Amino acid sequence: MLLSLSIQNFAIISSSQIQFDRGLNIITGETGAGKSILMGALGLILGNRADTKDVMQGKDKCIIEAAFSIEGYQLQNFFEANELDEINPCLVRRELTSNGKSRAFINDTPVTLQVLRAFGLQLIDIVSQHQTLELNESSFQLQVLDAIANNQDVLADYKYAFKSYKKALLALQELQQKEANSRQDEDYLRFVLSELQELNPKEGEQEILETRLDELSNAEGIQVAASFVSGLLEGGELAILDQLREGRSQLAAAAKHHIVLKSLLERLDSNLEDLKDLSRELQTVADKTQLDPEALQAAESRLQQLFHLQKKHKVKDTSELIAIMKTFEARFEALGSLENEIEDAKALVEKTTSNMVEFALNLRNTRKAALNNACEQVNELLSQVALPNAVFAIDLQELAMEKYTTEGAEEISFLFSANKGFEPQPINKVASGGELSRLMLCIKSLIADKVQLPSIVFDEIDTGISGEAAQKVAQVMQQHAKNHQVIAITHLPQIAGKAQQHLYVYKDSEGEITQTHIKSLSYEERVTEIARMLSGENPSENVKAAARELMN
Repeated sequence: MLLSLSIQNFAIISSSQIQFDRGLNIITGETGAGKSILMGALGLILGNRADTKDVMQGKDKCIIEAAFSIEGYQLQNFFEANELDEINPCLVRRELTSNGKSRAFINDTPVTLQVLRAFGLQLIDIVSQHQTLELNESSFQLQVLDAIANNQDVLADYKYAFKSYKKALLALQELQQKEANSRQDEDYLRFVLSELQELNPKEGEQEILETRLDELSNAEGIQVAASFVSGLLEGGELAILDQLREGRSQLAAAAKHHIVLKSLLERLDSNLEDLKDLSRELQTVADKTQLDPEALQAAESRLQQLFHLQKKHKVKDTSELIAIMKTFEARFEALGSLENEIEDAKALVEKTTSNMVEFALNLRNTRKAALNNACEQVNELLSQVALPNAVFAIDLQELAMEKYTTEGAEEISFLFSANKGFEPQPINKVASGGELSRLMLCIKSLIADKVQLPSIVFDEIDTGISGEAAQKVAQVMQQHAKNHQVIAITHLPQIAGKAQQHLYVYKDSEGEITQTHIKSLSYEERVTEIARMLSGENPSENVKAAARELMN
């Protein structure tokens, strides 16, 4: 329940402190006095978007704060989910600056607008002339029927089942699309993989081939050089090793008499052995190195194939080419692996479909069972708001399974006729503005006890009615206010007369700038205001007596 509303520097309201009663709170004032500004301030508390124009001209900041009694409305889960302190009364504050910054707080804890909106939906329901258009919307109509049928649990079960079905169906469709895409790629994969597998590159193969190619390309030079040096060392008439052996003999004889020569002789012996090995290895290289045009061509061809595929797949070496081949092999193997997954996905879709249909039928049955009772209750209320000949009906159409929505397996349409002898038609075709307002009032009154909603605001929904109809509407509001806080902005004296608290909105232009003020009227001030609403300015005593009669 809304306990109070504090407004500072909002639009043309400099400062206002408003207290609200538990029952029927009526707000009146001349057209243009600022009632819409008051609703704008309340809207900001409920999470509506702000505008820099909302800050009073010449001020840096505006602050709007509301206090709500939340006792008994089971909001513990909301506070816990959003890590907020649950305090009663609950304070909601909105701060706007002239440079466009906006902040929101619940019990002094900063919150996002999304959280504030979610909280506001659980505190106040604002019914305006514009909202009567919701009567034409199927989703709103279903919400009304479900509220009357107490379908909260059944609807929650269906929505969960519907969500599970949609999730399973989406997963199946994604797998099927993935398989279709894979099949389209199959020929390409097979071709590329065949090309890679046929070449079958080996780790480090490129480096080995490049070395082998260099050797084969220079075989003649290698053979000549190795043979020449080997011949120099050993085998010719002036072989170096033969000369060194002869020299060694002479050095050995002298080394017997000189200690240094003995050491040098050992070094010469070691070098002679190394030169012998060198000569043999050079000869081996010369013997094994042969001109082999076929091997040369094979190495060149193999390297050319490797370079071609590396360029094709935009890689730098054989290791990356092998990695590409393994990737393609895995992709190719995966082509056939989706069949089992698709079968499992189909089984899950079948299961969730069956579950969804079961809950959909349960929901449909509860809705059908509630139709007659809902229509009877609305028609009874319509007679109470001066529409005795009005007929309200609900047409329910069952949907095929493929057309199920998150709201259920059927569509409904509110039908209405205000005149005797005329068949009910869709309300957007036959209901006037005043009739829509009264129908909305009846529906809101009917479902108010079905939902946990502390307060309801009727923003000039009485437009288009007068006389006896206005008196009837006032009585319904008064009855509704026995169990719920009602705040009604009205131009009708019949409704204003039923108030437990009467707030008056007026403009004051005596200062430097025009300002809007809101004050709570005393009994005599109420009499004067309702009399003014009846006959205009300066009402007579007879009109004031009529005002007192409306109030009593």
